[in-house]
Amino acid sequence: MRLVLFKPVWLPIPPLFIGGVFPYLVTYLDALLPAVSFGSWRWAGVIIFIIGFILAFKSARLIYIAEQWNEQPSPLRVPKRLVIVGPYKYVRNPMALGMSQIILGEGLYFQSIAILGYLFVLFVLGNLFLLTEEEKRLEEKFGEEYSRYEAGVGRWIPRLTPYKG
Repeated sequence: MRLVLFKPVWLPIPPLFIGGVFPYLVTYLDALLPAVSFGSWRWAGVIIFIIGFILAFKSARLIYIAEQWNEQPSPLRVPKRLVIVGPYKYVRNPMALGMSQIILGEGLYFQSIAILGYLFVLFVLGNLFLLTEEEKRLEEKFGEEYSRYEAGVGRWIPRLTPYKG
């Protein structure tokens, strides 16, 4: 009998690149941009980063605990079931919101216009392509249930009360 303590089903490679490697790389562009100082907002970046990390981690954990994927999870695929628990009761894309907060926190802390520009580009492209396509696939798969959820829960701005369905 073999004891398995850890089952490596998913490695967080894409989030590590999006929230860590790419922001680090774009800081090299700061040498070409004017220097800025965010004053005390710099330290607010630490708090924003921590809140974003907790939100993204908790959201991802819920998705993977639900075992709703037959393969590597991706917003480019259709999940087995709709997850509307935890942070998903308040905002439709808590992982994306958390990753955005992580990058915003990095940009503020490191006083980097390049990281904030990267966040802007990521936000625009994500809204134009990734999230709209993901929502179309969810609408096709889950129909009215997803339509009600989409109408009741914002994509980026969290509700004050949990969504009841």
